[in-house]
Amino acid sequence: MSTENKTLDQAELLVAIKGLEKDLSGKFEGYEKAVGEANEQVKAIGEVTEDTKGKLEAMRKEYDEVYERIQTLEQKGAAVSETSKAFNLGEEFEKSDGFKDFKEGRTGRTRMEVKTAIINATGQNQPLAPADRMGGIATTPNRILTIRDVLPSSATNSNLVEFTREASFTNNAGPQVSGSPEAYENVTKPESAMTFSLVNEPVVTLAHFIPASKQVLDDSASLQSHINGRLMYGLKLKEETQLLSGTGSNHQLNGLITQATAYVNSSSPNYTNEIDIIRDAIRQAHVAEYRPNFLVLNPLDWMSMEIRKVGTADDRYVVGNPGSLMGPSIWGLPVVVTNSITAGTFLLGSSMGAEIKDRQQAAVEMSMEDGTNFQKNMVTIRAEERLALCVYRTEAFITGSL
Repeated sequence: MSTENKTLDQAELLVAIKGLEKDLSGKFEGYEKAVGEANEQVKAIGEVTEDTKGKLEAMRKEYDEVYERIQTLEQKGAAVSETSKAFNLGEEFEKSDGFKDFKEGRTGRTRMEVKTAIINATGQNQPLAPADRMGGIATTPNRILTIRDVLPSSATNSNLVEFTREASFTNNAGPQVSGSPEAYENVTKPESAMTFSLVNEPVVTLAHFIPASKQVLDDSASLQSHINGRLMYGLKLKEETQLLSGTGSNHQLNGLITQATAYVNSSSPNYTNEIDIIRDAIRQAHVAEYRPNFLVLNPLDWMSMEIRKVGTADDRYVVGNPGSLMGPSIWGLPVVVTNSITAGTFLLGSSMGAEIKDRQQAAVEMSMEDGTNFQKNMVTIRAEERLALCVYRTEAFITGSL
């Protein structure tokens, strides 16, 4: 090939590559905007909508197609000119306008975008950002979180929630009568009495973070969404265990089981069957004038109740028909089945007896302003929430062993 033809081919290839680079830049900006929308959805609702996921996947495929076309043209250009000068990052950086501004003191920070010339490593061991990988990351299953769903919640603007609890009520209501012979008018009416106590519940902060390389997040947009989702799930998982069994010390929530009234087995008969124990606990709540509306059990305990049969020669189940489409329930109460409660322990409760007070809704934030993050090109991603649990009546909750 003559030098003239080689130069012409290189010029045509350069024009084609520049056009594709412009197209690639536009698609990348659109992709970054879509990723920003996905991050906002994670902050707002804890997950990315299916519509946004589809949009991101379609844009990623378009981006990859243009990128592959550029690589093909570059390989063709290398074949046309074996003597072409190798790309020198340092030299190109020194030529950039940003470096000139930095050198002359017009800015304290500079950045150069390098398109197509610098690419990620290839090969099966390249982490997190291959050109053709199935979407999503395989993880361990998430626990179904339910305790917050059975309690009312409202917002608070303070770091300490105070409420008044009635300590005692002496009810002397009765007929208006006195004297002998009896008089029904102009006589002193019976007097009742009440005492109160002031209860304080501090707002507790639940949080955790994970460091990540900025390059990794840039190279795999889906990874950031995955990290955000897992951080949010981990936060909510800790919230659930705290709502149930937080000790109230060391800045923990004062949990429902911690404050619940202890179950006292009836003296006659002494119940040992789990189903009987639950019914006896309901009796204890009714005596205290509460009507429980949920029961919390570990999956192992619930299975033990569900598979119990009428007798050794009878295949009928005690709890109900295995083919029933109804949710878990026993003695008319919906059952919250969760690993957040220890096997062998139950919690019987009435929703009216407690409330969650949210000071700060759970959110995921990301920043480079953490230690040496800026120097190392690292990002700190944090999930955090602030809340208090107010148990207004401890008698509304009963806990014990099965």
